[in-house]
Amino acid sequence: MLNIKVVQPSYYAGENPDEKIAEFLLKELNDAPHGGLIVLPEYSNAGGISDIESELNALPRAEMMLKESSKVAKNKGCYVAINVLHKLNGEIKNSTYLFDKNGEVAFVYNKQHLPPSEIKLGVVAGNDNGKAQCTCILDGIRFAFMTCYDVYFNEQIEFIARFKPDIIIIPGYQRGERTDIIKAQAKLTAFRCNAYVARSSFSMNDDEHGGCSMIVGPDGHILKNMGKDVGSVSVEIDPIYKYMRSAGFGGDTVRNDDFISCGLCPDAFEI
Repeated sequence: MLNIKVVQPSYYAGENPDEKIAEFLLKELNDAPHGGLIVLPEYSNAGGISDIESELNALPRAEMMLKESSKVAKNKGCYVAINVLHKLNGEIKNSTYLFDKNGEVAFVYNKQHLPPSEIKLGVVAGNDNGKAQCTCILDGIRFAFMTCYDVYFNEQIEFIARFKPDIIIIPGYQRGERTDIIKAQAKLTAFRCNAYVARSSFSMNDDEHGGCSMIVGPDGHILKNMGKDVGSVSVEIDPIYKYMRSAGFGGDTVRNDDFISCGLCPDAFEI
């Protein structure tokens, strides 16, 4: 069994919001359960700001956030997933780090799909070889990664589905997206990939937009959803659980992802 904790800070509109959000996230990080998984939102070091100058000024904070994540992972024997906007090998990257229980970097996912705001900021997509690297195996658990804008693209969902993941980590921002769309995206991703989805984002104090940090089961059921609340929620899960269903009415029992995959015919829909 594994305890998953997702954190949701408020999207501050006041002075120095990035500092306040980082402080909030560090407190939640240090309150993480022993031996579990904690997931922090996109832009953990640069949340709450949107002008280019402020975002560039927040880049150095990433180093401190990553060091704290490493320390907590080691001290509590837990996994920590944190997203930062930072300089990596001389380029601005949107990176999600997964720390193992020894505090070591187990994997880094660099966001592949970039919205216009990140292109304008100068963020560079993906990995150096031009191929997305968004899956890894750690302690026998198959992790996959998507970041915010990635969730709109079925190409990445289908790529991840072939990996047969156990847990999909999604740091998000999605401040202007409708809550029903956010929930649908998480549910359908979990259902297609037959995996848990752990999504961490920002509360907009709005019933209709943003928020919705949540944990979704492999069958597409939302186990916990924060809505617009601020704080964190946790769920105890069995990482290897898979949703089994009939292969059509009266058919044999099969994995849901296999039921979908066996019917794929991409060549028929090439443009």
